[in-house]
Amino acid sequence: MWPWKKEKPQSSWVCRVCGLSHEGAPSDFGWELPDEVWAMGPEHRQKMLEWSTEMSYHDGRWFLRGVLELPHTYDTGCWGWGVWAEVDESVMKKYSELAQVDGSNEPRMFGKLACKIPLYPDSINLPLEIQFTTPDLRPEFYLPADSLHLLAKEQRNGIDEMRYHEIVAAIVG
Repeated sequence: MWPWKKEKPQSSWVCRVCGLSHEGAPSDFGWELPDEVWAMGPEHRQKMLEWSTEMSYHDGRWFLRGVLELPHTYDTGCWGWGVWAEVDESVMKKYSELAQVDGSNEPRMFGKLACKIPLYPDSINLPLEIQFTTPDLRPEFYLPADSLHLLAKEQRNGIDEMRYHEIVAAIVG
């Protein structure tokens, strides 16, 4: 494709995770479990893992699911990475305390990224700041303001249309 020509927007796409066709252009991608936990295989996970769609506990370690957003520079909106963070038990206790109330004014807590994100080398174990939100939304994840990692730079500065298409190509196939 020539760089000055725009691609026709996708009218639908097939998700590699659920296998279903979805209408419109994708706006996010998420992991069902942290990478390390997912790699255990189904039998071991079934025996050894306690988890829900929002939190996971395995072998003395806690994981929390949240969203790391990259704002678009070419229009409103953002790309959302639905990722997991490894967190201390104190973070999980606070998350449980805030389950039915607005946690947006709570101070940020800390964790580390528990998913390897395509197109972002060395993304696993990046330090994260966790901002709790309202009960109907997942926590928001932020990379530290002084991080030089590409993911942090794109979270701060946004992604252009070309980068958005690179991300979609990496996850859709």
